[in-house]
Amino acid sequence: MATTVSERKLDRRVDPKTVGPRSAVSARRLFVVGGSLVLLATAANLFIATALRGWLAVPASFEPLGIPSVASGTIIGMIGATLVFGWTARVQADPGRRFASIAAAVLVVSLLPDLFIWATRVFPGTTTAGVVSLMTLHLVAAGCAVVMLSRYGIASERL
Repeated sequence: MATTVSERKLDRRVDPKTVGPRSAVSARRLFVVGGSLVLLATAANLFIATALRGWLAVPASFEPLGIPSVASGTIIGMIGATLVFGWTARVQADPGRRFASIAAAVLVVSLLPDLFIWATRVFPGTTTAGVVSLMTLHLVAAGCAVVMLSRYGIASERL
């Protein structure tokens, strides 16, 4: 007996007993992956901030691109990303895709304060190059979060 296209689609449905909303995520795994994310994203952002400050001649007085500001902002953001990913993994059947969508929306919103800094020149030494540098750091951190948490945040059957 031949099967129809709709019957084949039914065969591919996810069985909620095996995958369901509660993906294979543990607090210990999120702690390790989240900690690694914090270290990687912070190191990457500090390196890039230092390089961009020099290459684009961003004034040293532009404090948001300083080491303390970059490090603390990245650490807080990556802890937040890990918590959001943990929540997403517990309530969504496909947490990687959903987290990427959330991260993209948060990325757009996170650029608004940078635009405010540029428009108001609230910090001494504010330049377009400095604000573009800040925006680049947001992109790097978001990319690290999406890749690391989506790839390593959930136990894989392949491992």
